[in-house]
Amino acid sequence: MQTMSDYIMAWSIYLLSAVAVMSVFWRLTAGFWSWVSDALRVMLAVVFLVPASVDGTQEHLAPALFVVVYELLTAPEGGLGPLVGVRVLLIMGFSVAACWLLRFLWSRLVVARRSNPGRADATPQDSSRRAIS
Repeated sequence: MQTMSDYIMAWSIYLLSAVAVMSVFWRLTAGFWSWVSDALRVMLAVVFLVPASVDGTQEHLAPALFVVVYELLTAPEGGLGPLVGVRVLLIMGFSVAACWLLRFLWSRLVVARRSNPGRADATPQDSSRRAIS
């Protein structure tokens, strides 16, 4: 059985390596369209960072990817692996949808205002400055 310091050390090493892989993946997807690259980055983050319970007590957690693979390979009839896999897929779907929604809102609200600086909703300070000069 692992001690708590071994458990924390294992998670620290795993998270550090996950951040390294995600940073390399970030650079690899830099040339893609922003809608595609953001969705791929979110999917990779979900796969690497979503935890799952190792046993039914919620005492110890492991990366869900490892739990799914382990359960599918060792448990009879798959065990809890398919259930955890479905949860990860649902989380991934909601995360990608949230990413696309935020990207859409960003493009509509922020980028549209930056591209049209002379719109009719100018602030009163701007109109008073123009009248004085």
